[in-house]
Amino acid sequence: MAIVCATNLSPESAEAASVAAMLAARLGEPLVLLGVLDGELPGSAGLEPMDRGPKLLDAECARLRPVAGMVRPVLRSSASTDEFLSDDECRHARQVVVAAGGWRSPSWRRASMPERLSRFACAPVLAVRREAALVDWLRGRRRLLVMVGVDPCSPTSDAAVTYLRELRRAGPCDVLATYVCSPLEERERLGIHTPVHVEVLEPTVRNMEALDPAVERVLHREVHERLGTLDGEGRVEVVLEPGFGRPADHLLHVAHARGADVVVVGTHARGGLGRLWHGSVSAGVLRHAEQSVVCVPPSLREPRPATAPRSVLVPVDFSEASARAISQARTLVGPGGRVHLLHVHRRRSGEVAFHDHYGVLPEPPREKDLVLQRLWGLVPRDAGAEAVHWSVEGVTGDDVTLAICQATEREGVDLVCVGTSPEPSREPDALKGAVARELVARCRRPVMVVPTA
Repeated sequence: MAIVCATNLSPESAEAASVAAMLAARLGEPLVLLGVLDGELPGSAGLEPMDRGPKLLDAECARLRPVAGMVRPVLRSSASTDEFLSDDECRHARQVVVAAGGWRSPSWRRASMPERLSRFACAPVLAVRREAALVDWLRGRRRLLVMVGVDPCSPTSDAAVTYLRELRRAGPCDVLATYVCSPLEERERLGIHTPVHVEVLEPTVRNMEALDPAVERVLHREVHERLGTLDGEGRVEVVLEPGFGRPADHLLHVAHARGADVVVVGTHARGGLGRLWHGSVSAGVLRHAEQSVVCVPPSLREPRPATAPRSVLVPVDFSEASARAISQARTLVGPGGRVHLLHVHRRRSGEVAFHDHYGVLPEPPREKDLVLQRLWGLVPRDAGAEAVHWSVEGVTGDDVTLAICQATEREGVDLVCVGTSPEPSREPDALKGAVARELVARCRRPVMVVPTA
């Protein structure tokens, strides 16, 4: 592996190269200095870049060797900057370091050199601004305040968190795990009921830009789960930033307000029309940030280890199929696990309820106590069942599959266990076979279908 530093030998690139050399020394990796000829070189008036470039690059290597140890120079022309890492260099690059400014890109290019590198590179790209914070951290003089963008619903967060773990192994880092969330969309995703009549709302949630306390508790849990265990020295704080519009603007607001030294974001590695259609949070952060930015490609994402489920949600319609699913769920989680029983009341014609609300409604008041009593009656009473944590819930919804999916997000379960039967049930809220098929297609959690023999 190696630390790769792209430089055009400008003063800004010299500062980035110093950071790259210190980083290589800290990680015990060699430094590859890629000289990119993108215009007139310093001190070479009237000379062709290819005539003066090798000598200047060698001089820069000589300056960095006392710090980094092993430094290898490579000279590249500006024509190949989009893919200027060879296949071999790409495979062995641990990190790419580049100055955020000082690049003389032609006017027809909208993307800067750091943006193009983050789009094509196969390793994390560190765009250096205000290098003093990184230099002091690498010299052991201070902690680094790192803000990492975390989205519980996006796989790019896994790559950013993987890089964050490596950063904390290199030195002490305080972490701001920041999630930019839309309060309205989160209420819908989690199915947390919030009426929108202003006269009905509590004063604390009357502002629709504020996070509902119930939503906030779930989001804190989801971000912590996404982070996992972070080894190393330094505190970890979850920051929930409610907002609408471009997430990059809100991330930059938090970074500025909290005085972050480095911003870490994951990338989708989209190109062409995909990047134009979906936009890019990482490009927006990279372009407008005041501090250094690290863009982490999805290839750095570590696969999550397969573990036995410790929490299972069971949709219940009080049929024999539900009883078999409950028995299966209890066996899966084992002692100390959790089983959540959910009954979805399918709204019928003539029932009066709020239509302007977010999320599912609770069970009808006249049926709620009876339903909860029946759910608790399905909990086994033997000694083995007492070692399992049980919880029950009844909700009302027009779309049964959506109500179940929302409950899995609220509860944060590892698995959904649904029973099916070829025989039609006489229960008014029976789960039809189509519900199991829709769950497999729509639910973000693994789904186990338990047939009735």
